[in-house]
Amino acid sequence: MLLNKHRPVSAVLWLASLWAFPFIGAVVYLCFGVDQVERGAAARIACRRLQRELGLGPGADATGAPVPDDPRAAGRGVEILDVTNRGRRALSTMGGNRVELLVDGDEFYPALHDAIASARDSIHLQSFIIARDATGRELVGHLASRARDGISVRLLYDRFGSTYAHYGATFRPARRAGVKVASISHASPLRGRFQVNLRNHRKVAVVDGRLGFTGGINVGDPNLSARTSGEPIRDYHLRVTGPAVSELQLQFAADWSFASGEPPEDLVLARYFPAPERTGDALVNVVPGGPYSGGRALTDLLFAAIGAATTSLRIVTPYFVPNESILQAIRAAGLRGVDTRLVVPQLGNHWYVDYAARSLYTSLLESGVRIFERRPPFSHAKALVVDGSYAVLGSPNLDYRSLHLNFETAVEVAEPSFLARLNEQIARELAYSVEVSLDAHRARPMARRLAENFCYLFQPLL
Repeated sequence: MLLNKHRPVSAVLWLASLWAFPFIGAVVYLCFGVDQVERGAAARIACRRLQRELGLGPGADATGAPVPDDPRAAGRGVEILDVTNRGRRALSTMGGNRVELLVDGDEFYPALHDAIASARDSIHLQSFIIARDATGRELVGHLASRARDGISVRLLYDRFGSTYAHYGATFRPARRAGVKVASISHASPLRGRFQVNLRNHRKVAVVDGRLGFTGGINVGDPNLSARTSGEPIRDYHLRVTGPAVSELQLQFAADWSFASGEPPEDLVLARYFPAPERTGDALVNVVPGGPYSGGRALTDLLFAAIGAATTSLRIVTPYFVPNESILQAIRAAGLRGVDTRLVVPQLGNHWYVDYAARSLYTSLLESGVRIFERRPPFSHAKALVVDGSYAVLGSPNLDYRSLHLNFETAVEVAEPSFLARLNEQIARELAYSVEVSLDAHRARPMARRLAENFCYLFQPLL
């Protein structure tokens, strides 16, 4: 505990539980308290090392995708990227991409199925949730069909998020057709895994190593207008081409190797990492998040991005229970006069998370942050936009689980036309929302405040 717990309150609580319950406390710590996932980190490091040794992807040779000759051509976004990646990655490895915003399953699923239908060599797809419904069966059936055509298909899912499909017969047709199917579970005592509190929350698809998708949309009927009486879950996804796709491929390879046991040498191959081609002018950086290295990657990214805001900050998230660093960064933005607006669902799908989030409203509103609650249907969208010129999208929510426990994929984007479309979309979310006033929030009943603060006590688990 002393080696792995760097928050004093957390460490003291775990040590107290171990002292009070010597054996039970140790078992519970193994299941819920261990932050390090060395096997997953080892697979990621091995895949990255092979990629560099073989000269595959932009990390090895970025000459085909330079930053524009005049960095100001990409606007304020380049300056913010320089801040968020200082000491981590050169801007020259981010250029040459094309990125498209896909809203809801109505836009994402047709694009994904078109990509699957056009595949010539390989399809790699992973999702947190693959539902046992018509949408899930259609996707699995399409993958099975392409496997019968001779395409190399790998399908990866999280066993917790896809519980019903895992224990049903959803994936059986794909396995019979030759699709390689694997599931991720961090609770497998026979394999030395005891962490029942971790999830692989990524949603990534890569076709032929050249076309990638990532974002927040899971696979299920609730994401489609036709199957929800015209009220699908609101969510965002990205369609990406260019050098950044190799980073999505690398994340899939590492996760697949961890889940299936297939060696990295069979996954990091030229056929899966073709030479990067310039397809546009977007600067794109893929940032993996996870409990390795103490789960700091996403906190560092978001803290730097929020701190770089000078004029405006827009945050859209389905769950708002951030760690103290991110909360204070948002408050600081409001205090220094940045036009800061937070969009959360008016009615979420987990009432206790809604309550915990509302316990934070007072300090934010007093700091000048404006809070908007989006009317139903439920919004699962995630986006952070700084000064209208730089964005972070992907699978992470603004909660402790995404920032520290889950395996996530975040994507930084700086490209004027993409940001224009995203800003318009967020403006629609704001127009469809009800603003929370400080006076009305302060007037809520005492019982409600007690319930909210009680739910916030469980922040590390939400």
